[in-house]
Amino acid sequence: MPEFRILSIFNRYLQYGGEETMAAKIAETLSQKALVREYNYSTQEWLDAGKFTAPFRGLKNRHVIRQLRLLQREYKFDFWLIHNVFPAMSPAVYREARRLNVPVIHMLHNYRFGCLNGLLFREGRECRECLKGSFLPGVKNRCWQGKLIPSLYSACFQTAARKSGILHNAARFIALSGRHAELLKTTGIPEEKTSILPLFVETHLLPYVPAPEGGDILFVGRLTPEKGLMPVLQAWERLDTERRLVIAGDGPQRQELENWVKEHNARNILFKGFVPLEEQEQLWNTASASIAPSAWQEAGATTILESLGRGRPVIAFAKGAACDHLANPLHGWLMNPDDPGSLTHTLQTVLDTPAARINVMGEQCRAFIREYRSPESWLGAFMEIAEQAAGPGSLPEKHTQES
Repeated sequence: MPEFRILSIFNRYLQYGGEETMAAKIAETLSQKALVREYNYSTQEWLDAGKFTAPFRGLKNRHVIRQLRLLQREYKFDFWLIHNVFPAMSPAVYREARRLNVPVIHMLHNYRFGCLNGLLFREGRECRECLKGSFLPGVKNRCWQGKLIPSLYSACFQTAARKSGILHNAARFIALSGRHAELLKTTGIPEEKTSILPLFVETHLLPYVPAPEGGDILFVGRLTPEKGLMPVLQAWERLDTERRLVIAGDGPQRQELENWVKEHNARNILFKGFVPLEEQEQLWNTASASIAPSAWQEAGATTILESLGRGRPVIAFAKGAACDHLANPLHGWLMNPDDPGSLTHTLQTVLDTPAARINVMGEQCRAFIREYRSPESWLGAFMEIAEQAAGPGSLPEKHTQES
């Protein structure tokens, strides 16, 4: 018999991304030990029902609440695992969980409770102006979608979410890394209710071949300013090398990056565009290492985990989840984000490292993933968190009385 009955809740964004992929993988993994049902509601459904009324429905989405009530009545879930309810499900989801007396485990994939865009990043730098819950700076700076009205809506949504009581009424919060947990604490999320549970990768989907001598440096990801690729291009131009920097990905910054390469006549930088996972094998086979130069405090950094699982050490700034995943020097190279010369120096160090050494590191990377970042290790740790969430004292006294 399943140990728990779990409802996984996720609001799909307009653009498919890693967060949605991970939510689905988590539900699939949990189904090994629990009865799991997924309730996904999309931003597109919300908009299709009427763009002019969408903001009002987003602050109290009656359709979503009705669906959740029906699901809870049918399955009597032990708890709800909430990944995301923004921008369409509405903060009323939190209030409904409280009304139904259902414990909530909230897995946080970003910093939405203290930042309108969830990244703590604006105009090429870190920003913490809204961290404690006053979102006026975010509205002023048009931090969501670069527009005033969407930013105002996001501010209303996040304010309502905080006023729903979720910060104190959730049974547990899950942070994806140590640094993530530290920053979440500053948004008002109780430290005593926060568990650190890094994400996982499915190692059987990550074939391995030894790194070649003189291989590429590979970037895989979305091309946006917070991913930090512009400084990498600038550093690469300063290197005297025939090796290649291969960029696999697409996004709103792609044209800017390609224009910079052309204007500066930078050599051996290859843009591959978006490459589906099933077609990435050749890129990894010809790479010596990967680079994940995120300029924001990335919460989970699954691209780093994928690289380690493929036996490729990683170059990254000492920010966010990278600090956890690359704590062992054999897993890669952590750069100083405050030292402008650190990137160039580190890239040269990697290029000077023989393939034999890279492959020794690669074996350590794979062993780390198998032991500490596998679905099996994640599942065991999550079930311990679930025991805490479903046990006595998981719901505030006020919560029980009001129900």
